[in-house]
Amino acid sequence: MIERVAALVVTGPHFRNVIGWIVRAMQLALICGRPLRLDPCCLLGDAGIGKTFFATELSRALGVRSELLAINVMTDRGSMLTGLTPVWRGSRPGRVAQALIDGDSAAPLFILDEIDKPSPINPAEDPLQALHSLLERQNAQAFTDEFLEFPIRADEILWVTTANSLSPMPPSLVDRMIVFTIDPGEADRLTIQESIFDRANAEVADSTFIRPAQSLFRLARDYNARTMTRLWPAAMAIACADGRRELRQRDITDAAALVSGQGQTKRSIGFMAAQRIADVGHR
Repeated sequence: MIERVAALVVTGPHFRNVIGWIVRAMQLALICGRPLRLDPCCLLGDAGIGKTFFATELSRALGVRSELLAINVMTDRGSMLTGLTPVWRGSRPGRVAQALIDGDSAAPLFILDEIDKPSPINPAEDPLQALHSLLERQNAQAFTDEFLEFPIRADEILWVTTANSLSPMPPSLVDRMIVFTIDPGEADRLTIQESIFDRANAEVADSTFIRPAQSLFRLARDYNARTMTRLWPAAMAIACADGRRELRQRDITDAAALVSGQGQTKRSIGFMAAQRIADVGHR
């Protein structure tokens, strides 16, 4: 398992500090004969650099169930996490209780995506309030779901959050997490591009494409990982339409224009265009 986690650096070199921290914690747990314990952490960085993808891959490497919660859609005081008391219509246990009761592990990995962007309908209700107890190990030992109304142990849960900025979050919450700033350098970006190309080649084209030269990877170095996951399949489709299994510079630039919306032009609806062609033919 340690080897699987350490190997994440191949596709995510910009997460090397996070990976090193986790690997050391795993080694300590192995030496001491204790379960793995990690403090809650926050992956802080620009949008589209693969923070959520890394967290998901981490759960696979650890062999544990993952629970992905989009904090930007949480509009109440956090019932998605803590459950809803039975007096309310549609009441149910929260995701924390469900994961612990239905799962086969006391240490699932919770991914709180975009924790800096809660959107409460009522400003007086803070969706993040429940995290003050859940992210504090001592308090989480007796977490009470509002639907179940009895305490359960939630102190073994692994918490990974993602954010673009810390400023919207209360300092008391930030203080409960280890914050890792994720900022891929140019060498990291090239490595990320190569791994995304390899994955797209395997998933979309059965690995039939020749890996491009470094010059083509550099051509797309300014695009983030999220854009690259769309760019490579689009470029492969353009090359395939031309009967090729190798990418050229024009494929990259056309695909980049397509995925960025810059290559879209107004086109006639198909049957209308066909009608105009037919009309021209009759003249």
